[in-house]
Amino acid sequence: MKYKDYITQKLNRRPNEFELHLFSATYSEHCGYLHSKKLLKLLPKDNAIFPTENAGGIRIGEHAILFKMESHNHPCAVEPFNGAATGIGGIIRDVLAMNARPIALCNSLKFGNDKRIIKGVIEGISNYGNCIGVPTVSTEVLYNECYTENPIVNVTAIGIAKYSDVMTSNRAYASLKLMLIGSPTMKDGMGGASFASKKLSDEKKEDKLSIQIANPFMKKKLIEACLEIFSHNLVISCQDCGAAGILSSTSEMAFKSNVGMDIDLSKIHLGDSSILDYEIMLSETQERMLFAVEESKINQIIKILQKYKLDFSIIGEVTKEKLYKIRKDKKILAQIPTEILVSPPDIEIDFTEKAINDLPLKNINSPEIYNQYDHTVGTRTQLQPDENPQFNSLYIWEENCELGIYTFSSVVSKTYEMLKKAQETFLAKGYTPKGFTNCLNFANPEIPPTMAEFKKTILAIRKFCLETDIPVCSGNVSFYNESSASKIINIPTFTMLGIKKAP
Repeated sequence: MKYKDYITQKLNRRPNEFELHLFSATYSEHCGYLHSKKLLKLLPKDNAIFPTENAGGIRIGEHAILFKMESHNHPCAVEPFNGAATGIGGIIRDVLAMNARPIALCNSLKFGNDKRIIKGVIEGISNYGNCIGVPTVSTEVLYNECYTENPIVNVTAIGIAKYSDVMTSNRAYASLKLMLIGSPTMKDGMGGASFASKKLSDEKKEDKLSIQIANPFMKKKLIEACLEIFSHNLVISCQDCGAAGILSSTSEMAFKSNVGMDIDLSKIHLGDSSILDYEIMLSETQERMLFAVEESKINQIIKILQKYKLDFSIIGEVTKEKLYKIRKDKKILAQIPTEILVSPPDIEIDFTEKAINDLPLKNINSPEIYNQYDHTVGTRTQLQPDENPQFNSLYIWEENCELGIYTFSSVVSKTYEMLKKAQETFLAKGYTPKGFTNCLNFANPEIPPTMAEFKKTILAIRKFCLETDIPVCSGNVSFYNESSASKIINIPTFTMLGIKKAP
């Protein structure tokens, strides 16, 4: 690991092998935002709610609309169906973890000439979304040959909650018990965080262990169980198990809450007896959530979990000392100050510029694609996709208003113009744009001109936000979108929301 000397210096000792596995995930590009974290701080977030949480959003009266866009680009290149389906599953958990019921999905897809990838991705999105009963209401599909081996699969989830009932991951305190609920931990999704932080290998079979397995029926049970548990105020803090699994969920909660964790691997419910200790921590098995709960509330939670036939385990507790501690029964495997674990060192960034070559992008969206998605389930959808499959509206009956939703992409040089065009689209339709999420899809950040183009994108977004008071509510960065044969056209993608009073 290239940061071994840095870790040794910070810990005042050499890390053991188990600890190095933990650092390999938390110090990856995917988890640590190594190249982008400083630039992302330039994005204006005034008027957004919960912008540092799992999903940020906008407030409408007494309600919060929480939304976020994520990428599952690398997984979809290797295993299109499960890559796309688990992308939906992952972004759903981001809004669910905040006690928001998912009410809509959006996607922006970029394909090349590989029909297997196109077919698998579209079927993965439709299968998962349709099974869990969440409508897909906004779809963009673009073509360029550069996306043949490097598809871009960006998905947005939108949820609604009472503002006063929103759950966050930063409220954990000492003596709370850590409760892992949902699917038993297995080896699927192993190394997903580091997998998303490198270019695709020539032999993609070796990457298949990095792909999670989709289970939409388990997700539906998880959604309903979590919302029922939250409705009884039984959970203090919640985090979903996404990239780097149990490691990321527990370390993020510890860091945000300014506490420590004491986790016992022997307590975690497993689905594979051959799984290694570090694999338990890094597995990205789908459909799992982490709760921090008072011990007196555990039996009430268990009754609800039994109703939905969901497994669980009490895996440890929150501690006052800001130390991330992993053990297996009485054997100590890791003891790391929480801040060191989640704070990779600054790196040198090459902002060398080169001429931007914006190759043409062709719109290939069609009824054959968007009609595979159920866009009406939930009874909120206001528009049919035929007129404009990228734009739709949901009726928010709780506040008697309509929520406009628009998903779109831009080449780097046109980022500001596309954001202005989106604003004008909302205004022309009678909506007031309120905020947006994004996914910034770029090639290798270590090779120019990627970071020069990334910086230009951030500055263009910043300019738009400052001029319009429309904030960035949430977002994601996806680097290393390239293979040995090609690299992508760098392409930022957005979902913007607007509000209109219902007639």
